[in-house]
Amino acid sequence: MTVSLAFALTLTVVTNFTPTYAQAPATATKFVHAGEGNASNVVVSFVPQTVEIKAGESVTWNNPTTVPEPHSVTFLKDKKYFADYAAPFQVVNSTEFQPLDPKSNSEPVFAPPQPGETTKTVVTVNARAYLPVVLDSSGKKVTNLPPNSNYTMDGTESYVNSGWLWPEGQAPAGSPAISKFTVKFENPGTYPFLCNVHPWMTGSVIVK
Repeated sequence: MTVSLAFALTLTVVTNFTPTYAQAPATATKFVHAGEGNASNVVVSFVPQTVEIKAGESVTWNNPTTVPEPHSVTFLKDKKYFADYAAPFQVVNSTEFQPLDPKSNSEPVFAPPQPGETTKTVVTVNARAYLPVVLDSSGKKVTNLPPNSNYTMDGTESYVNSGWLWPEGQAPAGSPAISKFTVKFENPGTYPFLCNVHPWMTGSVIVK
């Protein structure tokens, strides 16, 4: 009787046993600092400058500088897609610009008018440098991304921009609070990038 009971208990334990298997690791993400330092020592470089990942993995950029120094993460297929952060636009002469805050000390920049012109040229902040955006392989189709985007890149894009990355909580009033940008790389290759605020500040992602 004792043997039968012990056997029954053993059988119950065995038949109710559920094996556990190791979970597959989550998709890896590596981190890169866009700038570093403080008020007395601002580092204007990507740290690390080069990062190696596997296809399907991601890289996240952030700005850990302790002062409000902006940077961007910008991928260009060609130099012609570089976006200056200020650009001229034409508007009809009758267009009036009124500051949202009438007490602010602000005024748009206009190019000197030419005799007989029916338009005037105003210089404004360029959204394609300042905000997250993607241009497709033709350079014509524009996709605007939300702040702090997660974007999947296939390598055919003409232009991919993070927008200006500010240290956490230090974006100027009225500016989008962009503090990070994540890109998942689908295909192997070398992906060079730069900061459009400091164009000499460059880096690359090597995808194997």
